[in-house]
Formats: sequence, C-alpha cells, structure tokens
Amino acid sequence: MFTKWFGFNEDTKQHTPREGDLFKVIELHGARFEIKYGYYDDIERQHEPMEIYPDFIKSPVYTNDGFPFVTLMQDACQSYKTIDNNLDRDCSSCIYMERGDELIAVCRCQKNKRDT
Repeated sequence: MFTKWFGFNEDTKQHTPREGDLFKVIELHGARFEIKYGYYDDIERQHEPMEIYPDFIKSPVYTNDGFPFVTLMQDACQSYKTIDNNLDRDCSSCIYMERGDELIAVCRCQKNKRDT
C-alpha cells in the first residue's frame, strides 16, 4: 500500500503520448498557444505522435503591436536576411526573428507587420 503512495518500486517507463494529449502551453506577447501531440501527415502515424506547432502560414497570428508569430522551422519569406550565411532558408536563421519559447518566435520585419 505505501509503495504506491510514496512512489517506491513503481515502473519508471516514460508515458507514451497519444494524439490530442497536451504537450505544453506557450504564452508569448499576449498570445496563448496549446501545443498538442499529433501527426502532420498520415504517413507519420506509424510512429509515436509528435508535438504539433501552429501553422502560422495558413492561420496567421499577430502580436498586439502587429508583428506575426512564426515557427523556427517554417520556410523564410521574401524579406529573409541570413544571420550567418546559413544555407537553410528558414526563420531560425533570419535577422528579423525574435526568439520566443522553444520553436515559436516573432518576425520583427517591418514589411511583415500588420497595421494595428
């Protein structure tokens, strides 16, 4: 009885996430994003679910001052300028990217700013 109560001798295997389980909540610049486990494509269903981040290209979200949220792995826009001559053209290596929490950031390029 007390081993269960105090957690002694319990199985230490990690919990395997299921599709729809909450991974974490990210709050950034007044916005709140629930990151859940799931799949980007049907072919990925042969593996464990992964964290699904918002698709800010399909569904843009902006900060209160009008700058768009981006994910670090999304393809760079036409205003992309590399930090360090990186050949990968994604937001993670752009000078306008303001790093946020994990893989969510804010694009500080004036050309991408929405009028508020």
